Amino acid sequence: MKRKVKKLIYEFIKRDGITVSIAAMVILCVCIDIALSEKQGITIIDWTIFTTIISALILNSISGVLKKFLMNWLEDFTKLTDDYEKLSSKYTNKMIVYDNCGASQENLKKLQKLKKSDKKRVQLPVICDYKLNGCQIKIKDSTTRYEIPDTIKDYFEQLFAAHGTSKVYNQLTIRVDNWKYKNGKFVIKTSRTTYFNSLVTNRAMDFRLKNGLTLREQFEYGPFLHTLKESSLSNHIGFNGFIESSDGYIVFVKRGNKLSIGKGTYGNSIGASLKTKYALNEVKKFTEEGLKKGISHEIQNELKIPKEELEELFLDKHLIAAYRDIVEGGKPQLLFYLRSRWPKDRIEKNFLYTIKKSDKNLFLEDGKKLLWIPRKELDQICIWSDMIIYQGKVYRMVPSATASIVMLLEYLQEK
Repeated sequence: MKRKVKKLIYEFIKRDGITVSIAAMVILCVCIDIALSEKQGITIIDWTIFTTIISALILNSISGVLKKFLMNWLEDFTKLTDDYEKLSSKYTNKMIVYDNCGASQENLKKLQKLKKSDKKRVQLPVICDYKLNGCQIKIKDSTTRYEIPDTIKDYFEQLFAAHGTSKVYNQLTIRVDNWKYKNGKFVIKTSRTTYFNSLVTNRAMDFRLKNGLTLREQFEYGPFLHTLKESSLSNHIGFNGFIESSDGYIVFVKRGNKLSIGKGTYGNSIGASLKTKYALNEVKKFTEEGLKKGISHEIQNELKIPKEELEELFLDKHLIAAYRDIVEGGKPQLLFYLRSRWPKDRIEKNFLYTIKKSDKNLFLEDGKKLLWIPRKELDQICIWSDMIIYQGKVYRMVPSATASIVMLLEYLQEK
């Protein structure tokens, strides 16, 4: 479906177009029924009108369910653009590029069929700022709070409403004020923000405001993406990660339809924001140890793998990249790669058993379905901005996830 049509459908649904249409159909049916009855000399009895009213209420309820479903399906598109080619061309920054020439013929044929082109090379709207393998990590933390710019505050309610079908809750998060490589160390300067601040800045970059503009047009208009130091956005730190089973499989997770981004797509093994309840120490400071704890706890929460069943996490060994997601306005992300002592069957069995009995209100895991790809077959898949193709089958993804696979492949090749 073309983007303009999607936008029209979204606005139609948002303005209760479905309800109005169904109500009009019911009224039309009643009018026709009355006209026919009068023509045939039959009197309309009360129970017929009553039944009509009940039917209208039922249809209204059905339209409400349908509206919610369609709004959820279209929500991500209205908040963040899915025209990744156009987005990439907006900036002159060096982005991640991948050539699918090494993919299997089965996957390449599927790609060419979908894109109706022989093009194999793709530019992803993601910037890899630094490769971190073997790099010492240093954190310089501050408890200073991020303040949303006044121009965004004025539209806070409208921007927040854009996440209407997502299950979200507010929490204190770590903001990246700047990061850079200096004297053999990767230094991350951090402060504080909130998840809601990120929802109305980074995660609503392309939402069309009542003034006719988007945040991207006002704050990240190009041709140069602002540095983290210059950025006016919330920029809470997140991370993507890959877990490899002991028998050589990389796990991917299908994301739920209630998440604030990437609904129904496949994500990497781990895709999360850094939780302050794990990352801050007893005096509420963020340290290198806190970063390790945050990653370890997220693996336990999302994949249900106990810490003792993972190889010991070292930042200088297992963090492989620091990158920025242009789709979310240059949001900072870390990428890691870690092995488990469990084989894939054990991981999946434990995962499915644990989520089945877990409290659904805790929001611990992002998805409930796993995809396994052998590490040795990663270079045979096709990678595009919005998907991967494995064994001829398409798995939808967001650019942050597909770019992470490219960075993992580069890391494995270099290693």
